[in-house]
Amino acid sequence: MDKRWYERAGERGDIFLASRIRLLRNFDGILFPSAMSDEQRQDLEYRMDSLLPALSASLGEPIERIPLKALSGYERSAVRERHLINDAAFAESAHTTLYVSRDEACSLTVNARDHLRILLSERGEQLNGLLERINRLDDAVCAGIPYAFSPKYGYKTARIRDLGTGMRAYYVMHLPLLSEREDFGALVQEIGKYGVVIKEAWTVGARKVGGVYVLYNQRTLGLKEEDIVAILTNVGDRLMKEEQDLRHSADPELLRDRVFRSYGTLKYAVRLETAEACRFLSDILLGVSEQYLKAGSGASVYELMLGIFPGNLQVYFREPLTNSEIPAKRAEYVRGFLKNFTPVRF
Repeated sequence: MDKRWYERAGERGDIFLASRIRLLRNFDGILFPSAMSDEQRQDLEYRMDSLLPALSASLGEPIERIPLKALSGYERSAVRERHLINDAAFAESAHTTLYVSRDEACSLTVNARDHLRILLSERGEQLNGLLERINRLDDAVCAGIPYAFSPKYGYKTARIRDLGTGMRAYYVMHLPLLSEREDFGALVQEIGKYGVVIKEAWTVGARKVGGVYVLYNQRTLGLKEEDIVAILTNVGDRLMKEEQDLRHSADPELLRDRVFRSYGTLKYAVRLETAEACRFLSDILLGVSEQYLKAGSGASVYELMLGIFPGNLQVYFREPLTNSEIPAKRAEYVRGFLKNFTPVRF
């Protein structure tokens, strides 16, 4: 099987864990999904099915069709955890169809909140390349089924806040030291002046965990797609530089101690809760970046981070798990994965 996108290396991938671009589209002359009958939803799926050869050619990779209702509950949770679908599609799984590429870098969701959600993902700092690819895919869809578009408001969407480009671009960034700085909250507020939001990628209850943050555009109306990407890239590069400066100025002994404490805990833990797994894996990622740990061929900490959540754990072990069983299975999964990592500067 070909590598999935999150198993690959990426440019500046130690800090830019992932890049994503999402487009929301609705089709001209068709009711929004919330008002569609089952027959109308089915007709739209047939029309999307007819476009698959053109979409696969545009993408350069085969696309598989997966009705969400055909998946088990934990399989649906797993594709949500890997961001192939969003919460709206998960909630409407009885009516929603997922189209996904073999490497999972591309997903198209049909008949959720909007007629169509297109998502492209890649490791590293890749927004410019993703924009070119998603525009080609977008054009291939529109050539087959025209979009609903207003010269004044742009692409028509189910929610007002998504009008305009209907595009949201994301960087997933690893900022363990920067996020611990006392003035990080002030930095977040300053970034907001550029129309950019930064928030924790993973939370447990009200707590942020793991030092992983998502950076994305708040505005979709009144900006060109290229402008959105340029703003996010400028802000992302600034955050990367500040994180790198903190790593370079940190006490090496304290940093090494932090990494190997987490490595030892994960290597021997019998049970792991989500919050502590995220926190310790953040330190493993930091250790690989700072060359305290060496990752074996094909080993990706980001892949491991995605795999610790309940749906993906159940897919990995190929069995349903109760809430009480999950912490032990999470620890087993992590222990097995860490066999691919070797201490270098202990």
